Amino acid sequence: MKTLFVFEYLKKKHRSTLRKLAILNFVLLMLIFFSIFTILISADNIYKNVLTNERLSMVLINGYTKTGEYEYDTDKIKRMPNVKDIVYEYGVSLNVEADSEMDVLTALSFNPTTKEAVSYEGDLKENTILLPEKFKDKKIKAYDVEMEPLEANIEYYKGEGNYFLKNYCYLSPDLYKKVSSQIKIGENYEGVKTLIVHLNKTEDIYGFVNQFDRMFDEDDVFVYYQAQGLEKLVANSKLSFLLLVVFQIILFVVIAFIYRGQMHTLISILNRDLLSLYLNGMSPKDMIKQFYRSIDKMNLKVYVIALLFIAALGAFLLAQLPGEVILWIGGTAVGLLLVLVLLNKWFVRYIITKRMKKELSQENIVSRLRN
Repeated sequence: MKTLFVFEYLKKKHRSTLRKLAILNFVLLMLIFFSIFTILISADNIYKNVLTNERLSMVLINGYTKTGEYEYDTDKIKRMPNVKDIVYEYGVSLNVEADSEMDVLTALSFNPTTKEAVSYEGDLKENTILLPEKFKDKKIKAYDVEMEPLEANIEYYKGEGNYFLKNYCYLSPDLYKKVSSQIKIGENYEGVKTLIVHLNKTEDIYGFVNQFDRMFDEDDVFVYYQAQGLEKLVANSKLSFLLLVVFQIILFVVIAFIYRGQMHTLISILNRDLLSLYLNGMSPKDMIKQFYRSIDKMNLKVYVIALLFIAALGAFLLAQLPGEVILWIGGTAVGLLLVLVLLNKWFVRYIITKRMKKELSQENIVSRLRN
């Protein structure tokens, strides 16, 4: 009977204040949900697509001395921390005619390292050229270094390759050996050997470049790197992630204080009513319990509306994104909402219990009765 009395009493007399509190709880719940969800997606994107993306975990290095090309100690480089493998070979100029239009592409051998730079499954068969996707559905003729027709099988990889290996083509090991044997430095070839260092993870690039640079005397050897800003990308990605986490913590604290302040305001408004209930024989413990139940019933609607809102958003995204992505997003969203609901229930109980214990303490009640 007391439960019904207190619940109906609060509902009718303070309907507008309770409605504002419910709306505030919904807004704050959605705000923290979407901010955390954004951080989760950003963190997943930074981790998978930048820091641990093997297609980006490469550095192209060129070195020159005053007398010409610098010969690297490949064994020493392989022993450096976080080095997975290296490629040290000439980038062969391959002439490719596509629908009567001539294009000159740089060709490397197809090996475990260069394979990571392109979207191609499996290995290349012997006597095969692997071209970028843009050449697909065109009539292809290939010519070697001596501009002699090159009879070879043609395969294609998706896209154009990544960063400094953009628009490169790749040759099966046997074909690369044949074509590279035609290279005559100073006659039909003016370049230097390509050194590609494949690291364990993209985030290792910054440390590797710094350590590698200390191996050479700048007065004797000029070394430059083609990682196309990956060092900064790695550093900025880590910084962005840390800033997102700091922002989330600050937002969480601000939201907690806002809701706490509104709940304290409501309890302060109820001071006289609580005192009346106390004088009518209801214990502080019962009042706290009944008040929490009243707020919890009100918040139940908030949780249901939040779930429906997220479900509606998921239905909208269903037509925009692939099924696998939606499944991951949907599972993460429901799991995150469940965690936030449990935290919200605990936080509301904590605020109500702590504040009302103070308001209904013996000292406060005696003080108010005297006044």
